[in-house]
Amino acid sequence: MKQDRHLRRPSTKLEGHSTPILAADWLADSRRLVSAAAGDSTVRVWDIAAARTMAAITLAEGLDKVRLFPTGNLLAATFEDRVARVYALDSGRVLERAPLAARPKALVVSPDGVVYWAGHAANGDGVWSWTPGSTPKPLLKGLHTFEPTCGLSLSDDGTKLWCFFEWDLVVLDARTGQELSRFKGARDEAIGPGFVLPTAPRVVGVKSRLNRDDDAVRPRLYRWDHETGGTGWSSELLAYGHGQETLLAMARSTRWLAAGGPEGVTLVSSRSGRVLGVLPCEVSPWDVSCLSVSPDDRFVAVGTSKGDLVVHDLGGEELEREVSVPGIPKRSRGGSPLLLRLRKRPGLWLRVHANGDLEQAEGDARADSVVMPLVAQGGTAAVGACFLASELRRRLWSCDLSRPLSSKRAHAVQVFDGTDLVVEGVIGIEGSENELGFDSAPDSVGERVEGELSARRILEGLEDLLSSLPGGWD
Repeated sequence: MKQDRHLRRPSTKLEGHSTPILAADWLADSRRLVSAAAGDSTVRVWDIAAARTMAAITLAEGLDKVRLFPTGNLLAATFEDRVARVYALDSGRVLERAPLAARPKALVVSPDGVVYWAGHAANGDGVWSWTPGSTPKPLLKGLHTFEPTCGLSLSDDGTKLWCFFEWDLVVLDARTGQELSRFKGARDEAIGPGFVLPTAPRVVGVKSRLNRDDDAVRPRLYRWDHETGGTGWSSELLAYGHGQETLLAMARSTRWLAAGGPEGVTLVSSRSGRVLGVLPCEVSPWDVSCLSVSPDDRFVAVGTSKGDLVVHDLGGEELEREVSVPGIPKRSRGGSPLLLRLRKRPGLWLRVHANGDLEQAEGDARADSVVMPLVAQGGTAAVGACFLASELRRRLWSCDLSRPLSSKRAHAVQVFDGTDLVVEGVIGIEGSENELGFDSAPDSVGERVEGELSARRILEGLEDLLSSLPGGWD
């Protein structure tokens, strides 16, 4: 069983383009949107509230990539004639131009107006920087990849450039080009586009398995530590076939991101990997050509290969409520981080830590009043606590535990990541499948290949942990 996460939010269709939309970038006020179409090389500035075109300009033929400068008055664009151009948004006049050593697969512009692109050249993949008015210079070159795909992401202050290639994630000093760090992926995995969280070195991005022909298949969304390679969470929500480009757009708050998926545009928590909601699309997921989130995180723009541009209004509400729980210690007495907090009955909680430490606590959903070490009883645990916490982090249905529980058979569950309470909900261990409180139908292939837990295994793991506490079940 899966919870219905479709978001019934108002949306506006912006009509004017007739060819595939390459990009849709927001101006700083979150009220105007700049979009570019490939076939006719047109750029439109939209008034979102009025759903009308405020201005339109035509660029050179063969438009390939385009990005709005953070200042909002200039456009950087690359073309099939292997020339990069900078345009004035108000007049459409070409202000600067420069030759391209490779056809770009990714294009970004820094806050101080430096243009970066990545692409495949004769001697391998590379990254170039261009300050308009000067000559482009290579920052990184000679990377070997089988598929010429790549992505670029800038830190908020524009000082670090993150370069996503098939087997390499390279971090560069954006000003000097000096390599700061590099993560080398596994040979049987391909790294896709991604974003870097402010709590670096955490990355949220796509990884795919490589089949015998080195084709990227079964893409999954991951959060991982780019220095150690350790995975925080993974979620198979993309469900793209071979050859389909993966589209992602990060919210300015970096608390969630939008990703293309089989049900529509899926909004995903960057902290836990949970699905926060799904925005329906009138077109096939394979026809979605670009995604972007407004600076105030209120709007999601969806462009398609048919020329449609739809803006979804999330209403300004928080998709993921952040709960402060200063009254709950985040470590055991031995210093191990808290993973899970489970309620067996009112006032009695089990605290489960990363190293296996168990503690008995008296308290409520927001505070522990008494905490005592607990020695686990019985044999081997049904499921490892870290694995169980990882699965619940992305599959538990959110519920405010400060309110009374709906059923006596329901047990409160809180999942932590570092010092954050990332999700809390209720699980009906003795109830029917309709009362489980978490996504209980993982993809069967994922369960076999990726090791996802079935509903029964999750329940067995929780029952095993809670049996460590004294007394019966209320």
